[in-house]
Amino acid sequence: MNQLDTQIAALQVAVANDTSVETSAVTLISGIQAQIASAVAAAVAEGATATQLAALTTLQTTLANNNASLSAAVATNTPVVPPPPAPPAPPAV
Repeated sequence: MNQLDTQIAALQVAVANDTSVETSAVTLISGIQAQIASAVAAAVAEGATATQLAALTTLQTTLANNNASLSAAVATNTPVVPPPPAPPAPPAV
């Protein structure tokens, strides 16, 4: 394996690790957001007021914003793979 192959292999590992971390972060943020939404719904069902739920509502909004920011950053920084070129036209007969 030459130096270029070694560098490409290292970059492939780094990209795979980065993708895994980003996916985990989105999953984590979404999971926490769902747990807070469930807790808010249960509290409302028990008669909690908006004032009592303000901290949870703020956390829910912050997590939603973080999730959107992370998702946007991933989408923005994911290169678009161009489609393969069209095959050449057959020769005229």
